[in-house]
Amino acid sequence: MEFYQREGTTDQKVIDEVVKRNVYEHKKSGFLLKNSPIWLDLGGNIGTFACKASAAGCRVISYEPEPENYDYLCRNIERNGANATAVKAGVVAGESGTLDLYVCKGDYNKYRHTIFKKRGRQTITIDVHNFKKVLKEHKPNGIKLDIEGAEIDILDSMKPTDWPKCVNQVTFEYSFDIDPSIARFKRIVDNLKEHFDVVHHRKMDWTKEKYEYWPAAVMVYAWKSTS
Repeated sequence: MEFYQREGTTDQKVIDEVVKRNVYEHKKSGFLLKNSPIWLDLGGNIGTFACKASAAGCRVISYEPEPENYDYLCRNIERNGANATAVKAGVVAGESGTLDLYVCKGDYNKYRHTIFKKRGRQTITIDVHNFKKVLKEHKPNGIKLDIEGAEIDILDSMKPTDWPKCVNQVTFEYSFDIDPSIARFKRIVDNLKEHFDVVHHRKMDWTKEKYEYWPAAVMVYAWKSTS
């Protein structure tokens, strides 16, 4: 795989994390992209996940709301001949519509844009789609979320019975810098365990009130053992 990228930015870090270090797979446990024929990619960025999953034989629907990232996403899908469709929008727990996206300052950081208010950042208006409606539209088998805190409200909104039977795998980066509550994280994990056979993440001290470690993000992998 080869990627168009912006020199001197986080693009190289993203390529290293997704393509070289395979952060969205957990091979030791058997959590592999190839186990889900259709992936929903939330937080498409420049297309590393979309191209990686496509190379594993999957079809991908990739959502990315930030215009410049979306352009690179489309270009990299085309460059790698990926079996992927790009959608210029974000995905949220709430209603479809528009929201402000707080865009990172400076020329380096291209992947920490967020819908949560950040002092000193400029905003742009983006389209957003409701998560449950997106699930009904695309019927994915796997879901990847890396959307700078928006994953928390999405996952917290999902009751165990809300997960479609077709969804066999979910992987996400949980942003404790947006909400450090360990109790909320546990509630989300417990709900996931009602649908998925296995939920794997870094060991937690459930007696603590807040997550106070660095980095302030935890990778989580959930899957059905029969997938």
